[in-house]
Formats: sequence, C-alpha cells, structure tokens
Amino acid sequence: METGERGKHWTVNEVRALIHIWSDKNIQQQLEGTVRNKRIFEQVAARLQKFGIDRDWKQCRTKYKNLKHEYKSIKNGQDSGSTSRSMKFFNELDAILGHGTMEQASKSDNEESERPPEWTEAKSGKDSIGKYSSYPHII
Repeated sequence: METGERGKHWTVNEVRALIHIWSDKNIQQQLEGTVRNKRIFEQVAARLQKFGIDRDWKQCRTKYKNLKHEYKSIKNGQDSGSTSRSMKFFNELDAILGHGTMEQASKSDNEESERPPEWTEAKSGKDSIGKYSSYPHII
C-alpha cells in the first residue's frame, strides 16, 4: 500500500461502482450519521471487491471525499450563477447529494417504507454494518 498503489487512477467503471454502492440508502444513512467511518468504507471496499475492483477503505474514502468536494463546489457555482465548470458524474451525485432540507424534513415519515423489510430489524444492532455484505448488488 505504498504511494504508487494509492495514486492509481480510478477508471470510469470503478467510479460508477463506487457511486452505485454510495447510492444505497443504508450506506448514505451510515455516512450521514458518523465521522468515524472506517468500518463503512471497509464495507464499501468489500462490495467493490465483488465487482472485481481492488480498492482499500482509505482509497474509497478519499475518492468519496474528492467526489463530494468537487460536486459541492460545482453546485455552489451553479447556485451563484457561474456554470462554467462541470464534472463527469454530476447527475449521479446530484441524485445522492442534492436532496437538501426538504427530504431531511420528510425523511422520518417515510424512512421505513424505503427499505426492504429485512433491513428494519437490524437498525438497532451494534454490528449491523456487516449484515449487508452478503447481499451482492448488480450494477
């Protein structure tokens, strides 16, 4: 895990897979609720592994942070009227990050209905993070 491997560029398919996993409501809720997120990104890295993508949790977290930062700076530019910059995955990230305060306010009303029934019980479990790693997702 030296500098050479960490600097390996993400391919379009790798970024798509990362965004696909990130778009999972469960992952989003976990990321919103914590600062110490190593275990969440270990889960993300394990799910990427199922797609044949070999990234460690630090690489996943760094890419996540970079995508989020780039999205926010472009979004802020649009809000202030300067739309000269764009990014490759803006629409995908906007679907995840662009939900603002309206969804936050109504989230508590429909939170349960958005989830498959098998997820509702695990909410209170301490080690609920690991319970979903056996669910393969198809891109």
